[in-house]
Amino acid sequence: MDLGSISEILLNLINEMTVMVTVIAILVSSLNNFKELVVERKFTYKNQIIMMVIFGAFSIFGSYSGTKLDSGAIANLRDTGPLIAGLIGGPIVGLGAGLIGGIARYFGGGFTALPCSIATISAGIIGGLVYNYNNREFLGPQKSTIIAVLVEIYHMGLTLILAKPYSEALEVVKIVALPMILSNAMAVAIFSVIIGSLIQDKMKIKELEDNLAIISSNEEEKI
Repeated sequence: MDLGSISEILLNLINEMTVMVTVIAILVSSLNNFKELVVERKFTYKNQIIMMVIFGAFSIFGSYSGTKLDSGAIANLRDTGPLIAGLIGGPIVGLGAGLIGGIARYFGGGFTALPCSIATISAGIIGGLVYNYNNREFLGPQKSTIIAVLVEIYHMGLTLILAKPYSEALEVVKIVALPMILSNAMAVAIFSVIIGSLIQDKMKIKELEDNLAIISSNEEEKI
């Protein structure tokens, strides 16, 4: 195991994570569709499709801006987009984002294409199921981070089971496991903090708007 290579991959993924999380946070916070879906829980076709496309696109970005190994495997942040999509939008949004990222990865080729694409699709589904289990509430940073770690461990397990030859799969996992687990978990943790803050702010604004509407209605009745 080359510790130098592992450290280099981790640093590259952290740099990638910083860019990706910042852009996603700015993008979704500026969209009314995000407010309607996450805060008001208006699950319209339009809202869900927009969130699928956004997080699916970032899944593709997380894949192909990753670090490519000599074996053709890619150390990446691909699972982060679908997982977050599921955690904030439920199984349908998570599955949609996962399919976008997963299918793109499958056609990217390589001996890890199948397990990696399955893992990415699974990440979105898992995030969505957790969202439903949590009564359609955002899970919060700590628990979301734990889920991200478990998803990446599952990803590594799928690679060992499905990628052939096993000896090459094992070498890939030895190199990418730690960087991918840490970087994906960090990405989800940071994004969760940002999203949690945005949700609270938007809920306060909504509550203020509702109160103002009630006051305005009462004033009209007095007139």
